[in-house]
Amino acid sequence: MSSAQSLVGFSRELSAANANGELSSMQLARLDAELPTQEPVIGAAVLVATAFRLRDESALIEALRLLVQAVGRLEEQDSAADA
Repeated sequence: MSSAQSLVGFSRELSAANANGELSSMQLARLDAELPTQEPVIGAAVLVATAFRLRDESALIEALRLLVQAVGRLEEQDSAADA
């Protein structure tokens, strides 16, 4: 195997972030419905990354606590939806 060979196949059409085609209205509706539950996790993750980059230890600890809480709520919502 040469270094130019891909170990994993990749299809741009199957990757929503890289696809040039438009998403269907059903896909957009599903993503819009999922966003409110995921926003707290995304926001907390951004705060963690920012505090880490700024080397602010107390802010990092607080942001990590927020991230743990947000992930816990997301997991609770997912398990309630599965039940």
